Amino acid sequence: HLRTCGLLVVSLAVFLFFACGAASAEQIKITFVDKVEVDGSSILIGDICREIEGAQLTENQIEIIRSLRLKTSPLVGRPPVVIDAGFIGNSLRIAKSVLREIGLDPSLFDISKNTKVLVSRKSLLVSAQELIGFAQSALLEELTQRFDGGEYQVEVDTSVPNLSLPTGKLDFSLRRLRSQFLAGHINVYLDISIDGVNRKSVKIPFSVKLTTKVLIAKKNFTRGDPLVIKDFEGSTQTLDQARRTPVQATQLRQIRANRRVSKGTVLTSNMVERIPKILSGKLVTIVANFNGVRVKSAGRALVDGFIGQEISVKNRLSNRIIVGIVTPNGDVQVAVR
Repeated sequence: HLRTCGLLVVSLAVFLFFACGAASAEQIKITFVDKVEVDGSSILIGDICREIEGAQLTENQIEIIRSLRLKTSPLVGRPPVVIDAGFIGNSLRIAKSVLREIGLDPSLFDISKNTKVLVSRKSLLVSAQELIGFAQSALLEELTQRFDGGEYQVEVDTSVPNLSLPTGKLDFSLRRLRSQFLAGHINVYLDISIDGVNRKSVKIPFSVKLTTKVLIAKKNFTRGDPLVIKDFEGSTQTLDQARRTPVQATQLRQIRANRRVSKGTVLTSNMVERIPKILSGKLVTIVANFNGVRVKSAGRALVDGFIGQEISVKNRLSNRIIVGIVTPNGDVQVAVR
């Protein structure tokens, strides 16, 4: 009986050995599609396969097989790449160590010799109208921040092509404008990003016109002349070129010319400056406090001075040059140490 039992145990062990070997050596059949578009930058087996068959395969094994990388996917707009049976077989052999970690081997895979898959990259079409619309809106916002006293006409100068980009979250951003013009030919540089990565930069040229109220000088002015509204004629003009902001009538308060302004000239911001509270060469009152006693003396300003600004003045009695701060009433307050 013992001998018979021993033979049965040996026979069972041999049977289990061959049964397990047969199970582990079961072929894994993968069928593939003929043509496919992929999203990512790499082509995986899972991207191009239709079905993975193998009775003993676990979900984890199937997932690992599907995640095996074959090659880099083609760039958007480029011709598709061809992946055939030979290439897939080589890729499985390269991934041998990964497969063996999950109990598989490249020799187990059954790949039809006729397999041939065309793989292209999915693309996102960005229309010219979408690009122009964003750039136009962003440019108008920037110009309005520079000067909001008029109406802008913003038109694209040339045709803009449609773009094919990788799929993903699309974002536009406007680069800082190089030009300081308010009107004229202005180039807008648009950065296009996909999923936060800058993919493309586009230059879009615009022609900008500005319709606004302007002030036209009725006479010639020299530097330092005060500017008052009666010396200007108001007019509404459409400007094809404008680099500086036009001065508006409401701004003609306590300003003077900082250069020569000829009759018939449109007054712009670079031609004017504020009139200081104290003018260079004018007599001023110097004020100092000595132990609570307010002392005043006369002096002459050596430079122009605005309220709160330090200026140098020359005391008329001592001829000393001292520094003080311009006060709102036009005096120069001197600190006594």
